[in-house]
Amino acid sequence: MCFMEIYGCYQRYSNSISIDQQCRLMVDLVKPLTTYIDSVYNTSDDNKAEISEAVQELNKLRSKACCQPLDRHQSALDVVTRYYDQLASLSLSDGSFERAAILFNCAALMSAIAGSQKFHTDVEIKTSASLFQQAAGIFAKLRDSVLGMVQQDPTPDLMPDTLAALSAIMVAQAQECIYIKGKKDNMKPAAMTKISAQLADFYVEAQKLMAKDVVYGVFDTVMVSTVTGKLLTYQALSQFHQAEVDAENRKIRDQLSRLQEAIKVAETAQNTIGKRSRMDNDLIYHERVTDFRSLAPLPKAALAKPTPITGPLSPKFKDMFSSLVPVQVHNAMQSYEARKAELINMETVRMREATQLMNGFLSSLNLPASLDDVTSTEILPESIRRKSIKLKENGGLAEILRLLRELPSFYQRNEEILSKTSRVLNNEKESDDTMRKQLSTKWNRMPSDQLTGPLVQEIGKFRKVLHTALEADRMNRYKFNTHRQMIELLSKNESVLKAAIPGQTAHSTGETETVRKLKELMKKWTDLTQKREQLEKDLKSTNCDIATDFLRALAESQLINEEQISKEKINELFGALRNRVQKSLNDQEALMNEIQTWNNKFSGEKAVSDSGLKRERFLTTLAQAADVYAELRANLEEGTKFYNILTPILARLQQKVSDFVFARQAEKEDLMRQLQLSIVSGAAQQAVVGAVSSYFWNYVTGTTAADPPIPPSNQYESIDSLIPQIGNAQNSQGQSQSMTFQPTFSTPYPNFPGAFPSYQQQGYFPPNTRFPKNP
Repeated sequence: MCFMEIYGCYQRYSNSISIDQQCRLMVDLVKPLTTYIDSVYNTSDDNKAEISEAVQELNKLRSKACCQPLDRHQSALDVVTRYYDQLASLSLSDGSFERAAILFNCAALMSAIAGSQKFHTDVEIKTSASLFQQAAGIFAKLRDSVLGMVQQDPTPDLMPDTLAALSAIMVAQAQECIYIKGKKDNMKPAAMTKISAQLADFYVEAQKLMAKDVVYGVFDTVMVSTVTGKLLTYQALSQFHQAEVDAENRKIRDQLSRLQEAIKVAETAQNTIGKRSRMDNDLIYHERVTDFRSLAPLPKAALAKPTPITGPLSPKFKDMFSSLVPVQVHNAMQSYEARKAELINMETVRMREATQLMNGFLSSLNLPASLDDVTSTEILPESIRRKSIKLKENGGLAEILRLLRELPSFYQRNEEILSKTSRVLNNEKESDDTMRKQLSTKWNRMPSDQLTGPLVQEIGKFRKVLHTALEADRMNRYKFNTHRQMIELLSKNESVLKAAIPGQTAHSTGETETVRKLKELMKKWTDLTQKREQLEKDLKSTNCDIATDFLRALAESQLINEEQISKEKINELFGALRNRVQKSLNDQEALMNEIQTWNNKFSGEKAVSDSGLKRERFLTTLAQAADVYAELRANLEEGTKFYNILTPILARLQQKVSDFVFARQAEKEDLMRQLQLSIVSGAAQQAVVGAVSSYFWNYVTGTTAADPPIPPSNQYESIDSLIPQIGNAQNSQGQSQSMTFQPTFSTPYPNFPGAFPSYQQQGYFPPNTRFPKNP
């Protein structure tokens, strides 16, 4: 059985020249690809080394895939597929022809490996069939897309009609592998008829495509003859196998007709079986041979088909450039993340504020502590005991004090970075202004304030962000001081807590229907809070690969409608979760109304003395403190996270300012040298020399004005005594400054990137700040 192989355009070319010549002809991708990545993709300082290494590796991979001779082996195919996958991941517009050529070579090498199998074992036969089908899928993919991939007229082997013919040949050969497997397994004649009849049709289709005028001359006479020979062979075999079926069914006349037809196209069938069958009919059956044209068409079974290209061609492919996305996609992803974070923040705030409202409502009714009092003689109600245990498990008073102690240093760290950044920028401006004042029109470079506007704006915006965080710190400190005594009491052991609670008198109500109903309602509230906690986790953990959607949009139209794509994706991801949030809020409202109704009845049933009222107020305060503790701890942890995220962002801004100042300093020194060299003579020029020399001497000897010291930051020296009005801040002139983010106790800290609505569009992140792919 002869199997055909298709060689790729690179492979055919490389066979005619030496390895040295090939390597000299290879283009070095390192420099142009690095330049392209820097201009089109978003790279951060953290992944520059990784990208540089990936570019070097891609260049080596290309050399192996395109320069070196490739054996008909899976290892050689892995090299070509790995290179194609890496090339495809970059989406290089200039690399479309390269991708088409390499994809062609993948299919060509697959056909070569498939044709080199010995077909002695099932594994070899299945491997060949699989590779032929994959090659057919690749050729079909190229047939449909090559004109869009190749900007110029494609070479003859990349013409759509040629690719269609190649795909048909590959499908036929895959079906042929299945025929061989059937013959090896002694399949029944009926099954072999279907396989061989369809196989003959596949070769008929291939022959038609190879005979097209556009394709004429691409395939050599050996390949054309082979396809024609296989076509006739399997037409004969299909009739032969159906003749076997007819013999089993005692349809002798049909059997003879099919054998006669087989004889016309295959002399082998006539010599081995035809004569004996005719003799049997003459001696025994005396049947009249059926006219072949009246016989029913043969049944067919198409068991081979092109395998579509899905995902990477290499099974173990790892994208070396996975951290890269085009700048347009990066900006769209940032906007999407801002929209998503804003929605998560909004839904989280709704649930937290509702929970705080419910906790305050229950505390005002002294629930569920008052229920414990009417059914137990214990001084310490069970609900308060559980709150105390949970508070101590979370670290108690010591944990809150630790978090509060750390926040000032976190704030100060960020404040110092921002102040130093601002000071460096101001010093550069003062230096430039001084030179312009001394040299007048001789100092003709662009003024600093015309260049530093965006940097100054960024610094100002980050100052507002820090001011918001400082207000949040003060809010948390005030809330803690308000409830500190009770939090400290709840942090102590049970005996101390019991001793601090006023005693109780005996109650006569017992566990009535009202008490039981209220306890059931308290259980419902506990279940609702647990579901709400899980819902908040689900909101924060919901993610998707939005980059794929943006990349697809960019590839299709070269434009990204970020707003439409983001909103559709967010609705898809968060629609059901938002419905769950709303249901939780509706359930809470109904629960509050029911609790109010039954508590009114409960208040009428219980008899409370003066000491009982004192005890009830004390228990209410304890319950409130426990609720505040949980909220305060979560807020302080968010504050710590906020400062830790802000620090590297400010550090990058500081580096950007430092780079700018360094460049300006180099420019200044160069201009001063030019001015000194241009001075020839004359009093006016001497005055200029004196001014320049004086300034230059001050500069090199370090006698310029000293950097202004950092003003001492004493915001935290008397923070315990500060009880600010939460809202708009005021500047030194007492004017109100509008804050984009208004802190509440539910969400006191900005939550990057969604705490500020439309954060990227508002510019709270510097326009050129670089972020990783998945911030």
